Amino acid sequence: MKLRTLLIALYTFFIPLTLLAQTQAAVNVSEGGYGLVKTNLSIAYDHGFGTIQDGFSARVSYEAFRNNKFTLTANARYSSSEVSFNNSDLRDGFIPDKINLNGTHLLGQVGVTSTFKSRLFNKPLMAMAMLNSEWGDGGFARISGIAMGLLMLRANRTTQFGIGPLVMINTCSKIPAFLIFMYRHRLNDKWLINLYGGMFGIDYNPSKNDLISVGADVDIKAFYFKPGYETLPEKCRFTSTSFRPMAKYRRRLMQNLYLDLQGGLVVKMACRVTGVHSSKELINCKQSPSPFLQAQVSFSL
Repeated sequence: MKLRTLLIALYTFFIPLTLLAQTQAAVNVSEGGYGLVKTNLSIAYDHGFGTIQDGFSARVSYEAFRNNKFTLTANARYSSSEVSFNNSDLRDGFIPDKINLNGTHLLGQVGVTSTFKSRLFNKPLMAMAMLNSEWGDGGFARISGIAMGLLMLRANRTTQFGIGPLVMINTCSKIPAFLIFMYRHRLNDKWLINLYGGMFGIDYNPSKNDLISVGADVDIKAFYFKPGYETLPEKCRFTSTSFRPMAKYRRRLMQNLYLDLQGGLVVKMACRVTGVHSSKELINCKQSPSPFLQAQVSFSL
């Protein structure tokens, strides 16, 4: 019960940040790995030893416009997930093979992200809005959006701390609005603490080309599928949300080209099937803790 309470607290705290990071599909691969850049390309593969066994993603972002206060970025992402549930893993009496849940599923996302910088109460204000379209089995699935703002209560060369609201539009989440915050603090030239985008890490730079990080993130794997079952909608959305304590190593292979290797443990926070536009849980899925490995190659300008 204590573990479940802890995971629920982590779910409430991290999910909005993770949705922000995944929806924008434009994560900087420079030191720390956070923020928007002019152009970002990345390919990642992860292997799990549980019900979700293999995942692949490729994403690209391009900053089309920037001035002193405003940016506009185009994003695209393609991902696949291979799932293998046993009959006993679905707690609502459904058979995974009969509802077309098992197998490899694809998800495509195309959208735009805009940011805005200003000041409020004599403090820096950062705002972000995202519009995203999603595609899966059966073609187009939905358009969703996210709007957020961060009031930077502290912002200097060593420490950045901000807090603000995040609102999701046309979401399957049961809680469409959150209060979020980010924290980043540099202890010295080699040590950095990051809490941002559904990720927490203590980063160590042994050299200018290497980064070692220990921490955790929240990973979301989602796709749309057609169950072909009379008591379910024609098209459904599967969402698996996991808490992942991990260790990571990043190597700068050459200018603007990075390799990331990471591994750890996948712990279920939520796993469910809903309608495309609904937050009502139709099926609940069982997932046991399991290890994972992931490799990613990124290029940024």
